[in-house]
Amino acid sequence: MARVAITQRQENIKPYSEQELILQCQAGKVAAFKEVYNLHSTLLYSIAIRLLGKKEDAEDALQNTFSKLFKNIGQFRFQSKFSSYLVRILINGCYDIIEKRKYDFEPLENFELGQANQTDLKLSLEKAIACLPLKMRECFILFAVEGFKQSEIAEVLEISEGTVKAHIFQARLKLREFLQE
Repeated sequence: MARVAITQRQENIKPYSEQELILQCQAGKVAAFKEVYNLHSTLLYSIAIRLLGKKEDAEDALQNTFSKLFKNIGQFRFQSKFSSYLVRILINGCYDIIEKRKYDFEPLENFELGQANQTDLKLSLEKAIACLPLKMRECFILFAVEGFKQSEIAEVLEISEGTVKAHIFQARLKLREFLQE
């Protein structure tokens, strides 16, 4: 279990497990919420920026995630990984932003990916990922970029593990095809 430290009276530091930290949050301890933010914000921002494609939208999604967590932390019952719980809140927030702003990612035909040199490869890959259908993009990002297990992705996205595997497989095929053009 991950160990974290929360400052207590007069600089005494006591390590907390993730479960203890969440219990502190549920008890309304502000320092515990700050620690949860410090532990998870980088991962959540990384997912949001890849799903939404805009810094401002990713920041909004991150802020909304922690707002909802603050209001609803008491509902977490330790039946799943806490990071999976947070990612589920984030993805729901991303859906809301996508729906509100009616995102249409640029079709791949508008990108000139062929003949990409090494320096352009990362940019080309990011653009190609942005063109994947939303569920496929979510599965691919969580698996290949963020390192989630397929079973965790299935839990977070509330789909079967077989569907996750299919989305990842199809995403790899599409990305390979996009980058070979």
